[in-house]
Amino acid sequence: MTPVPIVALDVPDEERALDLVRALGTSCDFYKIGGELFTARGPAVVDAVRNEGKRVFLDLKFHDIPNTVRAASRSAARCGASLITVHSSGGQAMIAAAVEGAGSDCAVSLFARLVR
Repeated sequence: MTPVPIVALDVPDEERALDLVRALGTSCDFYKIGGELFTARGPAVVDAVRNEGKRVFLDLKFHDIPNTVRAASRSAARCGASLITVHSSGGQAMIAAAVEGAGSDCAVSLFARLVR
C-alpha cells in the first residue's frame, strides 16, 4: 500500500486554505479540514477544496448517540468528504452507525485518546 500524504488546512479562513491548496498544486491531492476551518466556513469550504480537484479528510471527530453519528456521517459524505473521523470511545454501535452513514465512498477513521 502506498502512503497518501494529507496536508492539514489548520487555518482560520477559506482564503488561506485555498492559497495553500493552490501553492501545493499537483504535489498534494488530499487535505484535512478540521474543526476551526469547518466551523468558520461550513460545507462551503469542503466544496471549495473539492472544486480545486482535491479530496477532503473531514476531521470533526464525531462522538454522539449512534443515530446522530450516522446522520452526521451521511451529511459529511454527501458534502464530499472522502474520509471522516469518529471517537472510538463512542463504542461499537456508534462506529458501525458511522460506517453505515458514510457509505461506500467515504472512509471512517477512528480517533482514540489514550489516558494515563
